Amino acid sequence: MAEGGAADLETQRTDVAALLKTALRKGDTWYLVDSRWFKQWKKYVGFDSWDKYQMGDQNVYPGPIDNSGLLKDGDSQSLKEHLIDELDYILLPTEGWNRLVSWYTLMDGQEPIARKVVEQGMFVKHCKVEVYLTELKLCENGNMNNVVTRRFSKADTIDTIEKEIRKIFNIPGEKETRLWNKYMSNTFEPLNKPDSTIQDAGLYQGQVLVIEQKNEDGTWPRGPSTPKYFHPLIKSLWSLLFSRLNSPSSLSLSTEVTCCNPLITFVASH
Repeated sequence: MAEGGAADLETQRTDVAALLKTALRKGDTWYLVDSRWFKQWKKYVGFDSWDKYQMGDQNVYPGPIDNSGLLKDGDSQSLKEHLIDELDYILLPTEGWNRLVSWYTLMDGQEPIARKVVEQGMFVKHCKVEVYLTELKLCENGNMNNVVTRRFSKADTIDTIEKEIRKIFNIPGEKETRLWNKYMSNTFEPLNKPDSTIQDAGLYQGQVLVIEQKNEDGTWPRGPSTPKYFHPLIKSLWSLLFSRLNSPSSLSLSTEVTCCNPLITFVASH
């Protein structure tokens, strides 16, 4: 057994090496680990065949997992901008994370940085760990100046968001509500499919969502649910452009933008 009752070094090495090869599956949870801590752990267990001269040396014992280097100062869950996979952090599936925590524990005061696997791509779908969550601005219909910001996974549903908004603004459970997507000063779209995900609904980084409570007389402050019509192509382009402009992880434009040139041509000519 290794330090702290952990599994022996060979077991740690082989277990984690195998788990790092786990295929991404939509809906699975993966965890971020600071690359500096992980490199120290690799030295300690002799992970790489060319770097075993310090294996088992207590001078390189990594200690508790420390992800502080990934986080903004004073925020236990907000990641620094522009972090890069493998350079700044590595990703481990749930089983791999649980094993590392059981062997080394997690630094006091820190929370696991868990992220979901989502499908991405407008035309060709591929799975990706959603490292940066979608930041949404939430407010009530009667007071849109009081905006509260929360982060959600693209895999979260409209129902999940509505429950969070109700909790934020202390809306009683028996009170009937509607959720609106606010595009511009006077352009709203109802979000009336509770099982739709953020990705399905086309919500983008910085999107404003408005919750509306039904009046005592049974009417709605915003009147009937008859929003201005958005052509699906225009809505898709709007969401794509805003997500690119606001995403902290966007260091370069992906091929999705190139693929969307026909959409830009279509919108410009209609």
